[in-house]
Amino acid sequence: MLHKTRILIRFTLYIALISFLFTGTRVSAQTSLSSVISFENIRTTPPLTKKQVIDSIIEIGKQFLGKPYRYKSAKTPMLDCSGFICHIYDHLDLKLSRSSASQAIQTRRIDFSEVQPGDLLFFKGRNISNNSVGHVSMVIEVNDAGLKMMHSCSRGVIIDDYPMSYYKQRFLFAGRLKEMDEWEQTTAIPAEDTLQVIQDSLVSPKKTSVTMVGVGDLMIGTNFPSSSHLPPNDGKDILVPAHYILQKADVAFGNLEGCILTGEGTVKKCNDPTKCYAFKSPDHYIDHYKNAGFDVLSIANNHVGDFGDVGRKNTTRILTENGIHFAGLEDYPFSIFEKDSITYGFCAFSPNTGTLKITDYAKAKEIVQHLDSVCDIVIVSFHGGAEGAKYNRITRKTELFLGENRGNPYEFSRIVIDAGADVVFGHGPHVVRAIDLYKGRFIAYSLGNFATYSRFNLRGPNGLAPIIELELTQEGVFLNGQIHSAKQSGEGGPIMDATNAAALEIKRLTLLDIPEAPIVISDDGKIEPVRP
Repeated sequence: MLHKTRILIRFTLYIALISFLFTGTRVSAQTSLSSVISFENIRTTPPLTKKQVIDSIIEIGKQFLGKPYRYKSAKTPMLDCSGFICHIYDHLDLKLSRSSASQAIQTRRIDFSEVQPGDLLFFKGRNISNNSVGHVSMVIEVNDAGLKMMHSCSRGVIIDDYPMSYYKQRFLFAGRLKEMDEWEQTTAIPAEDTLQVIQDSLVSPKKTSVTMVGVGDLMIGTNFPSSSHLPPNDGKDILVPAHYILQKADVAFGNLEGCILTGEGTVKKCNDPTKCYAFKSPDHYIDHYKNAGFDVLSIANNHVGDFGDVGRKNTTRILTENGIHFAGLEDYPFSIFEKDSITYGFCAFSPNTGTLKITDYAKAKEIVQHLDSVCDIVIVSFHGGAEGAKYNRITRKTELFLGENRGNPYEFSRIVIDAGADVVFGHGPHVVRAIDLYKGRFIAYSLGNFATYSRFNLRGPNGLAPIIELELTQEGVFLNGQIHSAKQSGEGGPIMDATNAAALEIKRLTLLDIPEAPIVISDDGKIEPVRP
């Protein structure tokens, strides 16, 4: 009984924290948890079911999606396959052995037809001729096609469909943890002092800061010139490695490099096809951006017009219908939205036809000043600067590329901050550039390619895919940040990078180009302002 009570306490707290809740209500960053889970509600809540406990374990596991294999931190043990399973069950006070072979002994073997979410699948290791247990995963979904399993493997903490050829050949057996096998339901929490523990745990301080995440170019597959340029599994997996960072942010930003259009449009004409690409993703790919957690996207770039007005109109329609805020076209110069009682203003600029011009400083100041007058935090995005690995430096001058004026990113960023901008996210060069702090406001001069599938050069520095996480005051002043290093290889799609290559490159470029910037970047990507 005591063991089940501990699980119930932990379950209640984790449900609140990961927005599960008994009521099904999502708790906002500024909502008091105790106002949602009342003392009396807990006292009278029906006993927990086995399904509720398993669902909570799965949700806890999903917080680690995208972490690299054998990820380790001060609060997290090494997440190899068995370490991952051990760690997530430990959150609910279920103690498992540290090896997959020992975990197998802690389960009751079950027929594959009996498998349910929460059950474990055991596999041979790399040596397929050895029948010993060498790998373990947890089932999170059973469907007509098979099932989905969550595990830590050489590709990081991910969700895979089963059966797939590699794991099907290595499958040994399925097992159910004996604690789960015996569980029918708990009783309600019996003691007042136990209820007091929960009530005390639900006291949370008033939120005084905002978490914002920014990434670079997004083009997660194009059906032009053919569907061969679309990613596997219809693109559902391409952003998953970054979900755990994007979804926890108050606001997540990216640059939508292309249009959203399933149907036909008038493709742009190019004088030199070797230097010209046209991108359009199917309409339903908007779900992948929503599921990842994106709140706002820039459409001020050279690819939003790849399929003319048809592409532009369909893109803005799809974004509007799905609640993702956007700006950057002449017809859509800015967006204002509210989240968790904070009002945000967003505008975006580029040198391209039909967009707000990065070179029109008067217009930029007019828009930013208006947003500053009605919003708490103003976000400015720009698509500017020359492109390619040779152009990763901040020159503080106007940049020309292929005969086009690509603006002066350094000057532009300071002008919009002087007008009232709080955060400036740059992109366009397809490589990372330096970061900066001006009047207490954060600038990223180029966030590079983040999720650009097929038809992109991802070699060397072009494959660096940083995720910039910022903590700001409610007025937009920079407090601290973190560069989460990811990379793209092969056809593309971000995976977390334990070598911190993106953070190290941004640090290097910042020291070279803006040595006076009042920030300190550590090798692990932490960003701190210089303290007076």
